[in-house]
Amino acid sequence: MTPEQVEGLVHEKTRSTIAVRTLVEPVGDDIAYLSYSVDDHNQLTIWHTEVPPTMQRLGVGGFLVERALEMTKNAGASLRLVCPFAKDYLARHPELRDRNTATRDAVLERESLQSGETF
Repeated sequence: MTPEQVEGLVHEKTRSTIAVRTLVEPVGDDIAYLSYSVDDHNQLTIWHTEVPPTMQRLGVGGFLVERALEMTKNAGASLRLVCPFAKDYLARHPELRDRNTATRDAVLERESLQSGETF
């Protein structure tokens, strides 16, 4: 999925024209990215992380998620996770929960989703 496709899906699902931004990490000729937005309530939503097969298992996806977490912390924003990779990454790295309250809350939200609740 391309960043443009992610933006189209976000606008379709949310019926909003919110700006979807992209963090990019190039390695050689390949590019990994994370799509996110920040809404009027200062909530940063991680929508999608895409890592090409040639870049998988190199820590690039986790690096992108951690960059987004730092942005959340620096902006004093709350965090919403839609991206399954970001949800799983935070579940596998509980030490990241201590970085800020928004991250702890997002992980707790993810855990409640596992019990059948939805966004």
